Amino acid sequence: MKSRMNTKFLATTAVFIAIAIVLRSFSISIAAFGMLTMRISFEAICYIMPGILFGPLYGGIAGGLIDLLGYVITPIGGYIPLFTITNIAAGILPALIWKNIKNAEEYKVRNCYNIFFGILFLVGLLNFVIIRFVNHSTLGQLLTSLGKKSQYLSTGLMLIGAIGIMIFIINVVIKKNMIKSYDFVNNNYFKLIIAIGISGVLICTINTYILLIFTPALMAKGFMFLWVPRIIQALLMTIVNSYITCMIMYCYSLFQGRVVKKA
Repeated sequence: MKSRMNTKFLATTAVFIAIAIVLRSFSISIAAFGMLTMRISFEAICYIMPGILFGPLYGGIAGGLIDLLGYVITPIGGYIPLFTITNIAAGILPALIWKNIKNAEEYKVRNCYNIFFGILFLVGLLNFVIIRFVNHSTLGQLLTSLGKKSQYLSTGLMLIGAIGIMIFIINVVIKKNMIKSYDFVNNNYFKLIIAIGISGVLICTINTYILLIFTPALMAKGFMFLWVPRIIQALLMTIVNSYITCMIMYCYSLFQGRVVKKA
């Protein structure tokens, strides 16, 4: 029975990988200085889904193979093995986070989410005010001594906090307009935003550093120059990907229910 389930999981994962390769052909790629700096695509869903449905291992397998096969079929710029590693992590992390929060009560998850992003925004705002208006204080001197990196602790934190709060508001609006038959989506969408969003921010930040390391011309522009548009794109895609993932999970659950019922 276990072998049969593993075969089923692998076969389903293979289908997601194939779909991802097709979706990559329709992605919007943005390159700079001979390197791919941003890709707008829905292929992430195809390595998130196996991880969430079958476990982190399958998400990691899908993430790694999608990156490798995608580069072989439609290469853009030079191949950087570190991106394959981060893509594996991008398949594993959402599954791990989802595993720990999927059974949590929604209001607790929502409250923790709001507190976290609220604190991020307030800390960023406080640092911004200190840097701009109280830079002679001890904390101000400490922050300004970081140079351009002080932006990470001010503008960067404010940006992440604001987008996080915006995602919450959008989620509330979506939930209010959903009909009762979508209770499954209502109960899981916000948790998926957290699982996919946290992973997305981490992977996006790591990938940005990798791009800077391998592209000296971008390094001269600074981290924030590249990170800000990438993180905005990642968080906006989180909203869309979370909803699509939730709908696929809903359909998969219905299918599983029918199979059990027939048996």
